[in-house]
Amino acid sequence: MEVNFLCFFVVSKAIKQSLESDMAFEWKFRIWDKTLKEFNSKGCTITSNGKLLKYNKEVENIDNFSIHFFTGVLDKYDKEIYQEDIVEHTVAFGGELSQHVGIILYDSAKGMFILKDGSSRPLGECFSLRKLGNPYENSVLFDLYVKKFSLS
Repeated sequence: MEVNFLCFFVVSKAIKQSLESDMAFEWKFRIWDKTLKEFNSKGCTITSNGKLLKYNKEVENIDNFSIHFFTGVLDKYDKEIYQEDIVEHTVAFGGELSQHVGIILYDSAKGMFILKDGSSRPLGECFSLRKLGNPYENSVLFDLYVKKFSLS
């Protein structure tokens, strides 16, 4: 199963904290159906112990699904950024600005989403993000980035 349980725990803890503090929190995820080759989260729920339910029935063939959590970050055009999205971002170094492209991943050791673009930087430190797409719906992005970072 491709649910990152540490990521699930961190998100679950954030939900609990937001409920206790009366803050609004929306737990979002998307699910790639490897058989149908489409994102479809309709009727899907993830239980507190990490099981995927579809219309309140446990999904038996979990290996046919890839679950991607929402990072909580929007790009500069207000598009939601999820795990494994490909984004372009601006890097400032030595007084110069340059554009870099990378993939959003969850780093279990650090307990945070990162942008992997040759180096790994915390997503929270990136600015001027522009979502280019995801490797599941765009074969060019799959070839360029997923294979490059050995995610397939």
